[in-house]
Amino acid sequence: MLPQIMGMGPIGPTMHSTTWLASGPEQTFHDPGFPYGEDLLQFIWAEGLFETHALRTTDRRSMEVVHPGRIQRNSGPDLEDARIRIDGQLWAGTVEVHARSSEWNAHGHQFDPAYDSVVLHVVHEHDAEVRTSCGRLLPTLELQTRIDTALLTSHGRLLRARGFVPCSGELDRIGVDQWSRWLDRLALERMERRADALRGQLRSLEGDLSSLLFHQFARAFGLKVNAEPFGMLANAVPVRVVHRVAQDLFRTEALLFGQAGLLQVDFVDEYPRALQQEHFLLSRLHGLRPAPLASWKFGRMRPVNFPTIRIAQMAQVLVRCRGNLMDLLEGGSIESLRAVLDVTASDYWTDHFNFDRLAAPGAKRLGRNMADHLIINAIVPVLYARGRIHGERRLIDKALDLLGSLPAESNSLLARWASLGVRAGNATHGQALLELKDHYCAKRRCLNCAIGNHLLRASVKGKGPMGPQK
Repeated sequence: MLPQIMGMGPIGPTMHSTTWLASGPEQTFHDPGFPYGEDLLQFIWAEGLFETHALRTTDRRSMEVVHPGRIQRNSGPDLEDARIRIDGQLWAGTVEVHARSSEWNAHGHQFDPAYDSVVLHVVHEHDAEVRTSCGRLLPTLELQTRIDTALLTSHGRLLRARGFVPCSGELDRIGVDQWSRWLDRLALERMERRADALRGQLRSLEGDLSSLLFHQFARAFGLKVNAEPFGMLANAVPVRVVHRVAQDLFRTEALLFGQAGLLQVDFVDEYPRALQQEHFLLSRLHGLRPAPLASWKFGRMRPVNFPTIRIAQMAQVLVRCRGNLMDLLEGGSIESLRAVLDVTASDYWTDHFNFDRLAAPGAKRLGRNMADHLIINAIVPVLYARGRIHGERRLIDKALDLLGSLPAESNSLLARWASLGVRAGNATHGQALLELKDHYCAKRRCLNCAIGNHLLRASVKGKGPMGPQK
């Protein structure tokens, strides 16, 4: 006869009052008995990285882990959908993890009905008996003597590492297939995160997708150094005005340079003086107010990346699209998008990088690398977000296909990854490595990273029976 499953309330995700602790130095507490974050104990429990032979609760009842549960990142108990057999009785519910048993009461769980679904309290050190809000004595498993010190040493090493990424010296232990699977997932995480941000920005733009694309396009033109100033320029340039002037390159340049605040000085050259005059008329006609001049950065960059050159090239793209960047979302292939973006700044910029300053002659062509950068950082994210907002899988797939068809960008961060032997084969994996560095490695989220997980599991591999019992 099969043992009865004792349910502690509805089985499934439950939203409650406490917050899941993400990994990282800012969440680490300093308990003399377990000087690591609570999230490490959650990981050890969920992955079965402890001695599982002859498990017993603190009141000496036999125990078997049928399923440890899944770590959940919402409020409420730490793991959901657990199955624990105690003295032959199968219990289904949630699991709560603490460094010390007494933290149950310190956190107020004894008064919170949301924690009545807990079927097991997993702790590093058992220092107090605790009860649920309905008075039930909580079964407790103490892990203190069951955790391999090699795992704790490995985790501590990752937290203290000072390299480019915490595991810089251990990456040769990771296989190509494992990297590929993790990077594919990270790329999707990045696309989803950016889509969420764009959805919020779209609300602030009153649902105008054309304005959203214009803002993303402008920020991408600014690269990393001038992304914010270009964003301010986009805020200062109404898309409706772009549509009205984009039949004429001169008026488009006047609009952009004027709203960038770059025409607010006395010029010698005739061309910027003419732009100045045209912008005066446009600003009077449309009630325009320029962005602050001081925000632009020219120092420590190649002249071809000066904001003056990028604004001139942006004007050319707007004219080529007749002010309607939305056409780029409908473009078919990488080559067709590159063809639209294959522009050269107007004649004045052939021998200038700044107004009133002559330079060695040379065409200021946008270039394929910059075109790909615009596709990766403006067209693809907005296309993906549009698909998510409207539930159109076709647009999502198209965005992902475009990303996978492009080479990875050339930047200092990806160069650092390459120096560690981790090279992005395409833009999808390039974006994934940016996500990994910024949102995992920099925050020491090794417990949430597939690479960190592998290294921690490997530190105890082959050292005795580990893992949940079947």
